Amino acid sequence: MKSNEKNKILLVDGNYLMFQSFYGTYSPNGYIMSSTKGVPTNGTHMFFMILFNLINSLNPTHIFIAFDAPGKTKRHDIYPEYKDGRSKAPEEIFIQFNHVKQILSELNIQHNELVGYEADDLVGTLSKNLSGQKMIYSRDKDLLQLVSKDTTVIFKDNKIKDYAIITDDNFKEIYEIQPFQIPDFKGLAGDSSDNLHGIKGIGEKTAIKLINKYGSLENILQNLNNLSPSISLKIKNDIESGIVCKKLAIINTQVQEISKNDDDYKFKLDKSGTKTLKELELNQILNIIEMS
Repeated sequence: MKSNEKNKILLVDGNYLMFQSFYGTYSPNGYIMSSTKGVPTNGTHMFFMILFNLINSLNPTHIFIAFDAPGKTKRHDIYPEYKDGRSKAPEEIFIQFNHVKQILSELNIQHNELVGYEADDLVGTLSKNLSGQKMIYSRDKDLLQLVSKDTTVIFKDNKIKDYAIITDDNFKEIYEIQPFQIPDFKGLAGDSSDNLHGIKGIGEKTAIKLINKYGSLENILQNLNNLSPSISLKIKNDIESGIVCKKLAIINTQVQEISKNDDDYKFKLDKSGTKTLKELELNQILNIIEMS
């Protein structure tokens, strides 16, 4: 890792951006944007519309887009039911994942996926090992644990119809705990999106109250005798679930199989890499690239 505090590094949760792009422009029983050959392009189009909007707004010097690899992850080794219960996505999205990755390669925008890891782990590793200001684009709550003096999380907030920016300065005001306590929060309250049950009967408000008083799940477990009888009993009955859920929520920030060299992620757009964009007839994206 080279020390360069002038770096502005955009780290994108590619799966979040793709699902956001696809479902924001998808109607199961209606029209879906497609090429004249009938190839669905709605998600691909919106993916790059949002990406270039981020690029133009944030002016990053470096970019990396992380994707989840197909198959099981190391977290499934710990908890086989991890992320069970999610409904299967429409077939139209899968071909667009392939197109997005192909276009990113053609444009020389760095991206990767690693079997056994989630996109979170790749983003986490680079956020901790690259130098400069890191900007993470995602609404995955797990990634909030990465917020620090040099790392912010950005996502589209429909309530304010603009980008929300989560920083080290405003985090506590918004979430009522510290970034490093996100895994403790999930250990207690769970996360239904990942099929993490946490401790049955402990809701978000109680979890926040306990974390603010005791600091961590481990300290809470050491102070069961100081809790109210009802809360103490709930935790005693579900200790193992709480411990496992916290462990699953911790992002791996030291993935060995990915480069941690700043130079490997420099943003140098190849404007000639438009083959797939032309085939898909994504003319608006082509115009944006031409004007970049």
